[in-house]
Amino acid sequence: MQSFHTAKNVLYILMYVGWTFVTLCALGGLIAIFQSDTSPLLVIVGAFIASVLGFLIVAIAQMGLSQIATAESTGAMLQIMRENGEREVAEQKPSVASPKRNVSNSALSPEVGSVLKTYKGYEIVRTQTGVFVDGREFFNVFAAEDWINKNPKV
Repeated sequence: MQSFHTAKNVLYILMYVGWTFVTLCALGGLIAIFQSDTSPLLVIVGAFIASVLGFLIVAIAQMGLSQIATAESTGAMLQIMRENGEREVAEQKPSVASPKRNVSNSALSPEVGSVLKTYKGYEIVRTQTGVFVDGREFFNVFAAEDWINKNPKV
């Protein structure tokens, strides 16, 4: 996963420059008001306009830092999802051979090999320890339906 250290440091320096610029404009404006022969209003307006440039620099640096934070969070979430996926694959029971299927499509026939129901194009078949769907065994019908919802037939 990338860490973006260089980009962060550049943006922190840019933020520092922006705040320094704002501070210098404010101090320069105050000094110019008392030591200048020009109109104080003109000096205040000039200092304010220059300060806005400093604020824009700070805002741009903040936007860059927020994009980096978003990229890092997205990368961390992706890594967690990949780890969870690998863990689920490792914890899955080995797939069993396809059970015998009865012609009956009734959920009332709890015998092994009978089709309990057809859900979104998948047949959910009764096994000795749970149910069987498309080469995978699950503990109950709800777990099978959850898997079917995540893996729809195309």
